[in-house]
Amino acid sequence: MKSEKKTIFLYTGISLGILLITFTLFSWIISLRINALYENHIPIPGKETAIHATRKDVLTQVLCISVLFLCIGGIPVYLVGKRYARKISGKIDQAYQSEKAFIRNASHEVNNPLTAIQGECEITLMKERTPGEYQAALKRIDSETKRMILLMKHLLFLAHGEKEMLNSSTEPIQLANLLMEYAQGRVHFSMDNFALFIEANPQLLRLALDNIIGNACKYSTQSVGIDLRGTVLQIADQGIGIPEDELEKIMQPFYRGSNAKEIAGNGIGLSLSIRIFNFYGAKVKIISKEQVGTNIFIDFQKHM
Repeated sequence: MKSEKKTIFLYTGISLGILLITFTLFSWIISLRINALYENHIPIPGKETAIHATRKDVLTQVLCISVLFLCIGGIPVYLVGKRYARKISGKIDQAYQSEKAFIRNASHEVNNPLTAIQGECEITLMKERTPGEYQAALKRIDSETKRMILLMKHLLFLAHGEKEMLNSSTEPIQLANLLMEYAQGRVHFSMDNFALFIEANPQLLRLALDNIIGNACKYSTQSVGIDLRGTVLQIADQGIGIPEDELEKIMQPFYRGSNAKEIAGNGIGLSLSIRIFNFYGAKVKIISKEQVGTNIFIDFQKHM
């Protein structure tokens, strides 16, 4: 929204500037011609007709100059308007294509757990099962149901994210204290700033951290490092990494790296986390190399 307002103000300013310059030049030339008329053609007895003819010539010149300057001013304004229209049209088309892709991907992701649940039910009902087999089937159904519920929450949040964040209550959160909760198993935590507080909604901040730290654990079999230095939080893994030409795309909803197709996921978590961090004033930077690992830097400088 801010970008669109800047664009509108920019093109409005350019158009007004062109019109102002045209009007100034037009007024200046008109005044010169009128002054020349009154200075060089003082009424003389017996020569009123010549003076009348001269005034008529000046008026004709003024009219020609007016048309000329209208053209000079109108052409740039037309070109500016045309460029602005193309830019807005491009944005609308991009938004439309993005929305189509979002709906397509969302439908596909929602369909996966539903298909799994339906398939599990059909297989289980084909014949009599033991209590243990029924329990195993119900556990798989429960797992897919939870996956679908989480997916729907993420989808709803992506659709109404900023509105929900604006309406959510915030409180000072001691970041180091929150990060300590993740220090277990393969996840190791170190820090040098215990006094960094983030003004945010606890559930939303936890959701953002869950997604990024969860991805680090999912895409790596090695240890995962969480390091808080000053105002910068670094989450590093030694996993499959992200192809260099996909680093920009990986932040888009539903986009998954070409080397991550065999690993379960829906491609929403990272984009959702970045949106949350950005909303609370943090800057996110991703450095990754395929088959080496990924480092995500989250700078909370605004909160110092």
